[in-house]
Amino acid sequence: MLDTLSTLSQGDSSICIAVLDGPVDQNHPCFQGADLTYLPTLVKAEAQIGGNMSTHGTHVASIIFGQPGSPVEGIAPKCKGIIVPVFADDRLKTSQLDLARGIEQAVNAGAHVINLSGGQLTDYGEADGWLQNAVRLCRENNVLLVAAAGNNSCDCLHVPAALPSVLAVGAMDANGKPLDFSNWGENYKDQGILAPGKDILGAKPGGGTDRLSGTSFATPIVSGVAAVLLSLQREQGETPDPQKIRQVLLQSALPCDADLPEETRRCLAGRLNISGAITLLKGGKMAENFASVGASEVEAAGCGCDGGLTKASEAMANQGQPAPSLVAAAAKPGGAEAVPSNTPNLQNLMQSFPTTVTQQQMISCPGTYP
Repeated sequence: MLDTLSTLSQGDSSICIAVLDGPVDQNHPCFQGADLTYLPTLVKAEAQIGGNMSTHGTHVASIIFGQPGSPVEGIAPKCKGIIVPVFADDRLKTSQLDLARGIEQAVNAGAHVINLSGGQLTDYGEADGWLQNAVRLCRENNVLLVAAAGNNSCDCLHVPAALPSVLAVGAMDANGKPLDFSNWGENYKDQGILAPGKDILGAKPGGGTDRLSGTSFATPIVSGVAAVLLSLQREQGETPDPQKIRQVLLQSALPCDADLPEETRRCLAGRLNISGAITLLKGGKMAENFASVGASEVEAAGCGCDGGLTKASEAMANQGQPAPSLVAAAAKPGGAEAVPSNTPNLQNLMQSFPTTVTQQQMISCPGTYP
């Protein structure tokens, strides 16, 4: 189905997708000819060969921006890309404040879609005030934030995926079955969809490709599809409307096998249904036999990271005062800082999401399943 989508559009250069992740190896052959812009952050932009966050960022970006005819062909190669590094190779952890800052940067830079392959395990889907304000900023500016549901194999919620107006993404196999590690939760039933997340091809820093599994990889697939649908809106003479695309993707999602109650429970709002989404976008009605996209048809991938986000001061969130600019706040000394941690290997990453460090809650990138 992704092949069919690419024949309709490979994206419009006026549609912008921001990737908030680790550094991206823009010298990889798959990015030659891609329109990518780096925004300055507290994270060093240069990708490191073998670096966990660089591996994650490069893979995720290749899902979306890999150029036609390259080792990894992305879903929306003609769209404009903004790379906002928020996870560093040398410390792996970052704060919710720094993530919120990155979201604000992406919104101010004109992003239509923001991809975040990470999340923090929470009790009730609660988030620090800075992050809530950043997500609200997306909604007020009609920017679609797409975030991973996580790989904890539980009925649980992650932020920002569980926050209002965000589109959460879980992972399924080639047959449309929810993968065992993919999270589910009450909020996701209304605002989450499943996308391919098993054995997805992607770029590695320094050259070469790999196939990995996880909700990290499913998330940019949805971001790329959303960007192409926005491009189709533009080609139809309409004003691109990211929140409309969110609703189209949710309304067109296909149910899982009703004969398997466990699958139904883990299915979120349903499975990614590109044909149905295109039909709804063009004002038509869906047929019941529209096929969802299968993982075997995907030609791009990402990898897990175990990067994390620490919550900013709870007192700041409870004061009830309007938040100042996140960009300005994050630049001030004394803000919530990244929590250093030892660098685990990728095989262990999927087992350590999320991780508690120095008694602070962490947001992590969903793990990797080779």
